[in-house]
This record gives sequence, C-alpha cells and structure tokens, in this order.
Amino acid sequence: MNPEDTLRSSPLVRGLNADSIAFLESVAAVAEFGAGQLLFEEDSAAESFYLVGEGRVGLEALVPAGPAVLVETIGPGALVGVSWLFPPFRWSWAARALAPTKALVFPGEAVRRRCDADADLALHVYRTVAEEAVRRLHSTRIRLLDLYGDRRP
Repeated sequence: MNPEDTLRSSPLVRGLNADSIAFLESVAAVAEFGAGQLLFEEDSAAESFYLVGEGRVGLEALVPAGPAVLVETIGPGALVGVSWLFPPFRWSWAARALAPTKALVFPGEAVRRRCDADADLALHVYRTVAEEAVRRLHSTRIRLLDLYGDRRP
C-alpha cells in the first residue's frame, strides 16, 4: 500500500487545497491488522478514523445474548469510523479486519483542531463524513431488512 496514493485517491481529499492535503498526510500513519483483529470495539473511545488501503473491514453490531452481527463490509478507498467527529466520541459499532488489512489511521483530535482553525477543511471533512454516515445508515437499513424482513402493514 502506498500511503500517498491511498490518501490522494480518497473522497477525503478530493477538492481540498494543497495545504489541507499536506496536513492530512503529515498526521496519517499506516496501520496493519491481521484477519480477525479488531480496529476498535463498540462503545470504546473514538479517537481516530481509518482509510482502508488494502483488505476488508467488517462493521459489527453487538446483539444481546448472541454473536455480533456483521452490518457492512468496507473495502479499499473507504473510510472506517465517523464517531471520532461527534461527541461523545464513542464508537457505535465494532470494526474487525476480515482479511489482512492495511489502512491509514488519522488522529481524530488533531483533525478536529485543524478543522476548528480552517473552515474550508472543516466543511469538506464534515461533508465527507456526513455522506459516509448517511450511506452507512442506508446500508444498515438494507441489512436489517435482510435479517428481519419487511414488516410494514
């Protein structure tokens, strides 16, 4: 995985100015996860977010008295984690590598601080994360319909 190519091909930077891209490059680190390894646990502190470069990540929801349910599979180029941007900064899902995975990891607090000082970056990051959150909600709805069926009257 080439970190620069992974970032520059992402919606996270599409349309951003060079300074904002350079900032994101400067705070990004490469993280590697083995198949089955957790990126984060549901309800733990959401301190970072990920951009998948290689591999696949599954978002899981905890179910009372049962195994976690796979809600969505995320592949290369996609963001993992939106909870880092909004208080109370706790993960709503668990994320698990479904295959050996390499990702860029970004420190949430540093990105939030930069967004506070840079309105253009803030608008772009919030829009990108909001679009991802809406897409995930739609995906979750479809998954729930698959699991439980359409029970409309």
